Amino acid sequence: MAARPLRIAGRLARAGRLVDGWLEIRGERIAAVEAGRPPRGAERHDGVVAPGLCDLQVNGGAGANVTDGAAALDAIDALQLDHGVTSYLPTVISAAPEVAGEAVRELAERAGDPRSPVAGIHLEGPFLNPSHRGVHPAERLAAPADGEPPYYASPAVRLVTLAPELPGALDLVASLQRRGIAVAIGHTGGSAEDAARAAAAGASLVTHLFNGMKDFHHRSPNVPGWALGSRRMRVSVIADGLHVDPVALRLVDRLARRRVVLITDASPAAGAADGRYRMAGVEIRAQDGRVTDERGVLAGSALTLDEAVRRWSAFTGAPLAEAVAAASERPARLVGLPGGLDPGGPADVVLLREDGAVQRVLRRGAWVR
Repeated sequence: MAARPLRIAGRLARAGRLVDGWLEIRGERIAAVEAGRPPRGAERHDGVVAPGLCDLQVNGGAGANVTDGAAALDAIDALQLDHGVTSYLPTVISAAPEVAGEAVRELAERAGDPRSPVAGIHLEGPFLNPSHRGVHPAERLAAPADGEPPYYASPAVRLVTLAPELPGALDLVASLQRRGIAVAIGHTGGSAEDAARAAAAGASLVTHLFNGMKDFHHRSPNVPGWALGSRRMRVSVIADGLHVDPVALRLVDRLARRRVVLITDASPAAGAADGRYRMAGVEIRAQDGRVTDERGVLAGSALTLDEAVRRWSAFTGAPLAEAVAAASERPARLVGLPGGLDPGGPADVVLLREDGAVQRVLRRGAWVR
């Protein structure tokens, strides 16, 4: 005998707006989404019924790195699900080729496990500008003209961040785009012209806007100015109020609201106590929400994506539904994943309170919180 469908009614977050309605879930899929009064027997939620969140940049969490093996990934998976993230991209930052290769192999295996929210891999490096490397060790960086590391061929790779001004970068952008891999501009000293050329070659995102890139200047707008003035380029933002001042966040919202993608760039300190950790072999310190390396340079964040949603809305005045879109359907679709509350889509649903706090989490039709 087939299981009875699950029906959830409330204010549905779809495409940045709230719509009164209900959805029906059968098995692992959303069978129907309707506006208006729900049928009898539907579970009524008084807050917001949102799609599962999707984080494109997770270096670690719960005290561990995404490259630390199966037990570490188990802990990070649990942390993500607890905060409403039903899909995420573990991010492999610049590492020795053999270390990165083994990490990609393990993460690709995890991405094939339907029980895990790992949905692919984000490669941030090694093709980054040494002058804007952030926490990435300088000795591990390279130029695309030197050749792709073998692990770039993994079918689990969904997103690559690179500096477009490096030799061979534009050819690599075009090659990755042809292979169905999204390309982001990041850790770059590139000009506005470099950014425009990368976009023409197929780049579709700027990684953590303002961070790890040459500053905006009114006579030299560089990547930040070009991206904010673009009509199509997506911009990912770490909305913790530390990586980007709230005044600048409001500016981003005014200029690029429908193009914003919220990320965390989470370090092992996310969901963990203040203290010292290691990330990609570099010692980092977390204190009062700020994560830095020994030079005092920001080294990822202690942020979770549900908190990023709440802070983005609070800092900018963006409606909660718009903040949810920036952390769910928009990032998912950018990297080729299904996103949103749509018939036929995965039954990944988060029930939020009015203030955006996570109450319950449904993944693949099963309650996981």
